[in-house]
Amino acid sequence: MKVGDPQDKETVQGAIVSKEQFERVLYYIEEGKKEGAKVVAGGTRWGEKGYFIRPTVFVDVKDSMKIAREEIFGPVMSILKWSEDEDVI
Repeated sequence: MKVGDPQDKETVQGAIVSKEQFERVLYYIEEGKKEGAKVVAGGTRWGEKGYFIRPTVFVDVKDSMKIAREEIFGPVMSILKWSEDEDVI
């Protein structure tokens, strides 16, 4: 997934909308790590300028974790396991 200038046709993900939201997304990434989720992709700032964050994927996420319970509004995906279909529903 190419991160960068949204005017570039190859770009899939542009910048976060504001500094406040950028910092909020980074906060959630750090909280996910602190609570025991594992980052398997991304999890860091992209580039030196602007509010870009690499697409981030967490595994070993539990329902009780903040990254599973709250809306992040950023390029963060949490993968949770389940054993029964009812758990998903």
